[in-house]
Amino acid sequence: MSAPDSTRRYGWIDAEIRELAVSAVRELLPHTVSVWAACCEVSKQLSVHPNTVRNWYRGAVDEQDTQQPGTNLELTAAREQMRALQRLNANLVEALKDRGTPP
Repeated sequence: MSAPDSTRRYGWIDAEIRELAVSAVRELLPHTVSVWAACCEVSKQLSVHPNTVRNWYRGAVDEQDTQQPGTNLELTAAREQMRALQRLNANLVEALKDRGTPP
């Protein structure tokens, strides 16, 4: 571990620990309701503020320029799929109405 950086509040936390915290947030994401909830869980273990962990996570995501679960792209794709299924359902209902009731 390198010498603490006195300009940072959490100077005792080095880059390796920040990377581990970001990894832990990523692992928790599928099991929590939000990024914030995952950051809160990780921050408790490190005794740091949840905003600190969230900033580390955001920085890592920006550096990697990757899309994480729950992003707008996935939401847009899910909405498009839902609209397509709703149209299909409406078409099926209309087809059944056109058939009429059997005698």
